Amino acid sequence: MSKLLPLLLGFLAGVAVSATPAAPPTASLEGPQQVVQRVSDGLMRVLREDRRRLETDPAYVHRLVDELFLPNVDFDRVAALVLGPFWRDATAAQREGFRREFKAMLIHTYAYALNKLSEWEIRYPPLHLEPGQRDLVVPTQILRGGAAPVEVSYRMAFDGSRWRAYDVSVEGVSLLTNYRSTFVRMARQKGLDGLIQDLAQRNATRGASAAVGG
Repeated sequence: MSKLLPLLLGFLAGVAVSATPAAPPTASLEGPQQVVQRVSDGLMRVLREDRRRLETDPAYVHRLVDELFLPNVDFDRVAALVLGPFWRDATAAQREGFRREFKAMLIHTYAYALNKLSEWEIRYPPLHLEPGQRDLVVPTQILRGGAAPVEVSYRMAFDGSRWRAYDVSVEGVSLLTNYRSTFVRMARQKGLDGLIQDLAQRNATRGASAAVGG
């Protein structure tokens, strides 16, 4: 899982890149699959054209993630799900604090991931989309040179106008579940305020490193 994390995080970050012109989606693919295809095409183009800037300009990478990725992921749903039972009992101030620090953590993590990507291809197994269906799993296979195909599934939801991702599973292992396991354990140990404070401290350290090009 850890070896594939940069690929998956960077690929999710590419959801926003799909807003730029890309190759027309394959007509035989369903709507959610077309989103994944545009994401892949758009991110691949960024890697080919702006690789040097991704490696040398941390502020550019963070801005790319913040402005383009997060608006295209169902962030409120992700925040609630990863906090598990603690979200239900959290105050409005605690929810806002967690969203703020979790968002900052994602920006730092995804920015790092973008610098670690290499090229790939995607294979799409058949997908049956029922009329009116608003939540589904999009199965894919990630193909990289010299490596065995990897089963990757994207959990996506339709918000009335577009499909947005809120989870990724690699070989059946959910990224969202991994986050939830970590955050729930920390909240039980330190309390919700302690978890938020811990994330804030980690984000401050990462932000200082990025500012000096680390």
